[in-house]
Amino acid sequence: MIHANRWYAAATAAEISTQPTEQVICGRPLVLYRAASSGKLVALENRCPHRQAPLSMGTVVGDDIMCIYHGWVINGAGQCVHVPHQDSVAASVCIDAYPVTQKWGLVWIWIGDADKVDETLIPDMAWTEDDEQSSVFIRFHVGANYQLMADNLLDVSHSDFLHTSTFGSHAGRRAETEHVKAELEAWSEDGAVYGHRTLRDVVLSPMAAAWAATDKPVTRTHKTRWTPPNNINIELIMENDENKVTIHHDHLMTPESETSCHYFLIWTRDFSVHGGYPTDEDVRREQSTVIESEDIAMVEAQQRNKIRFGDPGDIPGAADKIVAAVHKRIAELEDAEKARNAA
Repeated sequence: MIHANRWYAAATAAEISTQPTEQVICGRPLVLYRAASSGKLVALENRCPHRQAPLSMGTVVGDDIMCIYHGWVINGAGQCVHVPHQDSVAASVCIDAYPVTQKWGLVWIWIGDADKVDETLIPDMAWTEDDEQSSVFIRFHVGANYQLMADNLLDVSHSDFLHTSTFGSHAGRRAETEHVKAELEAWSEDGAVYGHRTLRDVVLSPMAAAWAATDKPVTRTHKTRWTPPNNINIELIMENDENKVTIHHDHLMTPESETSCHYFLIWTRDFSVHGGYPTDEDVRREQSTVIESEDIAMVEAQQRNKIRFGDPGDIPGAADKIVAAVHKRIAELEDAEKARNAA
């Protein structure tokens, strides 16, 4: 279900310029661009009202966009303001425009009623603007429902298995690590869902050990916060007597269709900010490689199986507390939205 009256991440700030770009958000084909004169962000239906040509193929002229097919000009409010060789344009010649804003290095689009726009609903990610930390922005396309991708990120216990040779931990898989017990709690508060998972005396996988600059066991803590529609922040802390590092993982899932989504990752570290390993390029290469070959490959395989087997339903385990709490919160939001629509 698409939750109306919410902000969805539509692009990284660097992706949107005076060159129009197409994005399909929540099933809506949109064109996004920056106005050439003011730099203002614009989001419109990706069609010219004349002959339905994609405006993303057009050209930004001042603060407006001109259709490349016949030169009709549409302004940032979706109103046609010029037709070549025509003295006037009827007010009815228009397309839908969407509220759009930029914050925390991302472009956000409001899906819902324009008179209910509320920028406080954009999740707080202030660490992305901290000079003592470094943030890397990566965008992925996933051939799976956005909730499947979110569930993968909410249940960090998969990192002990799927990522055991990359950035996970050696916990619970081999007989010699069975002494490592996961401490897990989840709760809801003020419309958000929180989770806290701790592994003590755990050996890190090679990539994570390199980040933490230690080959000794650590306490590895994941602090998770979920906010609707599907925004996840994970604060990862790895510490022992030698070192302590903190990484903020911001995962933002935006539906494209029922079986595809946009996945935005912001990876923010408080170490090696001004030199040393990892550099921003190290982070980009490592995260892109692992997420595409492990996380996304697995989630897309899940999606295929859900279709093949008619979505038989999942059987939750003890490690699924956070996922279960989020699903409960989503059901509450859907019930409230249906009640509002009925009223």
